[in-house]
Order: sequence, then structure tokens, then C-alpha cells
Amino acid sequence: MGNKSTWLWVIAAVIGLALFGDEILGLLGAIIGLVVSVGITGLVMIAIALGAFALVVMVGGSIAVGLIVAAVALIAVLFSWLWPYLLLCGIIYLLVRKRPKAV
Repeated sequence: MGNKSTWLWVIAAVIGLALFGDEILGLLGAIIGLVVSVGITGLVMIAIALGAFALVVMVGGSIAVGLIVAAVALIAVLFSWLWPYLLLCGIIYLLVRKRPKAV
């Protein structure tokens, strides 16, 4: 009885892959692409912050100054990544805010 059930599952899997294989592989590729893109972006941001920190420490700055420069570099990178969303939020704010009355 278990052997017949196994064959039915194998046949169902083959039919399912034949009918929905493109969609399954497309979804798998999208998930892997999202993980890789976010991971690479995060690594680039960390590399920029570490580079700024190393530059300040090599030039002769203190660790505190290096940390501040690395934080500013990280904020600049995050701002460059998020500026379209900040611009959109600013436009929405200007549209829905309560307008001041003229005197």
C-alpha cells in the first residue's frame, strides 16, 4: 500500500513540475536574487564605512573621530539609497498638511 502511494506522489510531482515548473523556478530565482542583492548592498555599505574609518585612523585621527566619520559615511550611503522614498514622503506631506492661513 505504501509503495502505491509513493508512486502516486512521484507522478503528481512530475505532472506538477511539468505544468508549473517555470513559475516555481521563477519564484526561486526571485527569492535568491533578493537575498543576494540585499546582501551585496549591505556589504558595500559596510565596506564604505570601514574604508572611511581606516582612512581617518591611518591619517592620524583618533578612534572616536574615525567612528564619527564612519557613521557619517554610513548615513550618507543610506541617504543615497533611501532618497526616493524620502522625496515621496516629502511630497505626500506637502499635499496633506494643513495649510497656514494668510494674514
